[in-house]
Amino acid sequence: MSEKVEQPVLLPIAEAADLATRAAARGVSGADFLGYHVLRSAYGALHPAVIEFEQRPIAGQTGTDAEDA
Repeated sequence: MSEKVEQPVLLPIAEAADLATRAAARGVSGADFLGYHVLRSAYGALHPAVIEFEQRPIAGQTGTDAEDA
């Protein structure tokens, strides 16, 4: 991604906590998670930074293998 600038945002406490929890669950920083949502909302799913975010490697879900069932 190109150069970035940090923009402060004001959010209600409950929503800020929820977004921080969602970001942590996806293994990204809160700033990156909010940036993704802002760009997707303003510029759509085809914005290069949105595509890059959505195509990043994501850790798999842990659990039992189908062979163990």
